[in-house]
Amino acid sequence: MSLPLRRVLSLVVAGLTLLAAGCISVDIGKDTAQQAQFRIIDGDAAPQSAARSTGRELVVTPQPSPAVDDSFSLAYSRAPNQRAAYQFATWSERPSSRLSQLLVDRLAARRAFTSVALTGRGVAGDLQLNLSVNDFFHDAASSPGTARVEVGAEMIDRATRKLIARQSFSATAPVTQADSAAAAAALSVASRRVLDQLVPWVESHATPAALASAR
Repeated sequence: MSLPLRRVLSLVVAGLTLLAAGCISVDIGKDTAQQAQFRIIDGDAAPQSAARSTGRELVVTPQPSPAVDDSFSLAYSRAPNQRAAYQFATWSERPSSRLSQLLVDRLAARRAFTSVALTGRGVAGDLQLNLSVNDFFHDAASSPGTARVEVGAEMIDRATRKLIARQSFSATAPVTQADSAAAAAALSVASRRVLDQLVPWVESHATPAALASAR
């Protein structure tokens, strides 16, 4: 057997050994050959009613971003400040649109507002909440990785056009295995945790005291 062939065989064996030991990760961006579409889910628990009504009307306005995090692609990252998209996995809706709808559903169920709806549905409102997605991706720097979600929120008084409050909210959730299905499930969990923070913040900044201080 020639030396070059022995070397090739030894490299193949070494590679197979590392793969078996889990030291070589699956190519995350190509984990399935079939197209899969996922939806952000807010769980099954019914939200509790708010302590009291604000007496305000709210419209929620998603702020779409051209970034891959807020696209129909399911984004992942292997290095800081870098993004790529799963080749065969997509979202059914942009994250900013879907999270805005989930926020409307939660707030409507709590009945803190006289009415709450998405912008463009023909419903009037004296308060407007702008919702943008800053981060929405599978952090795969280490396997199996972490789901990371960060959103920005702005509460605006539509009568005065003044900014009442602005804040960012973030949450993470562990990904159970390095593939798109597990990443999508973890991103739903992280999204629920963000909504848990966002709902009381929205309600607290719709009180008369908060509105008066903004004016």
